Amino acid sequence: MKISMSSLIVSLLLAGSAATAATPLQLIAARSSDLVPSRLQATTPARSAIADLDRQPVSMSWALDAKQALDARPVPFTRQSREYWIDASADQLQQGFALSTSANGALIRLSPHADNAQVIDASTLLFRANGRLYTASDAVRSAADQDALRAAGMDVPSGSVVVKLADTLGSGRIELIAPDAAGSYLVHVFEPASKIVMSLQAERDTVLAGDRVRIVTAIEGATLDRVEGLLSAPDGSSQDVSFLRQGNGNYAALVRPDPAHAGGFGLWEVHAFGNVSNRGLSVPRDARTAFAVSVASARLSGSIERAPGIAKDPALKLVIGVEAATASRYQLAGTLYGSRSDGSLAPLAIAHSAAWLEAGTAAITLTFDGQSLGNSLLRAPYEIRDLRLINQADMSLVERRERAARID
Repeated sequence: MKISMSSLIVSLLLAGSAATAATPLQLIAARSSDLVPSRLQATTPARSAIADLDRQPVSMSWALDAKQALDARPVPFTRQSREYWIDASADQLQQGFALSTSANGALIRLSPHADNAQVIDASTLLFRANGRLYTASDAVRSAADQDALRAAGMDVPSGSVVVKLADTLGSGRIELIAPDAAGSYLVHVFEPASKIVMSLQAERDTVLAGDRVRIVTAIEGATLDRVEGLLSAPDGSSQDVSFLRQGNGNYAALVRPDPAHAGGFGLWEVHAFGNVSNRGLSVPRDARTAFAVSVASARLSGSIERAPGIAKDPALKLVIGVEAATASRYQLAGTLYGSRSDGSLAPLAIAHSAAWLEAGTAAITLTFDGQSLGNSLLRAPYEIRDLRLINQADMSLVERRERAARID
């Protein structure tokens, strides 16, 4: 078979074109606020966790409103509290259980701890304050039982009752008396009108197993005398949290969630409880917040390429390398920003892609289809922001970058 010189040249040119059609890009250097695994952690997921995962790759994208304000950097949630919880026995409630309040109109909830605890009728409650004894008719502005609370959308334990105290009781030390109490109870005190507000924040919403997260608590309207804490894992295990007073009066703790309990569904909850001094009375405050702990079963390998396009198809395909320590189905999600005529960037589209990856190095193609890109006035240069890598076995976030790549 004879091949002409011109045919050979054309073939070589086409081969060279195919080999260099993909455009190599570079990941933007990670920021301190990014979630980037320093090492991979091989896991053995439960068979049930991966058995039903689809093995076929899938991709989707949709357009965004360029005027929509997005924040590619996660903003830590701050929990504010005007409340506290405390356990009480039947004997304590029968004799008079002391509560501290800092404002009028406190809400008090009594919830039986066990099925054998007596459900308390709000009308039988008594209160001692200001040197005198008050009946419920004098001291309670309103009351609600379990059925009324659940009808209002509150998920309360069985047998719960809530009373709102009348302003006649004032604030300060108030004794709660339940003559018919039997068993043990959780007493929840919420002061909607209080100026004493405790805040609690985990400075990251996700931490990788083995890493530490900083927890900060602060108080408004008073001075914190002390703070203690507890960290609970989704499997029920717990560990103490040691808070240290800071120069600005806040308290902070560096917590390393026990890696032995990492992985799986559910959030870790940190519970801080402290006391403040108010007019010579010690007033408790409790606050809770949560964060995720992920096992770094995979990470971005650093490889990213723009796949060759097809004529008249405006789709943008990015082949992003992933290094996996554990076989699973992994998902990539990213937001594409485009340039306005003045050079500023604006949101253009979001894309999600998922594929089954064996342990080792592979890639997932993040595709922004023509429909999500074609009708926009935004053009190149583009930038990928809020790029996330997720293990779909437990939907854990294993890597996140605020700014990932620039595409000219």
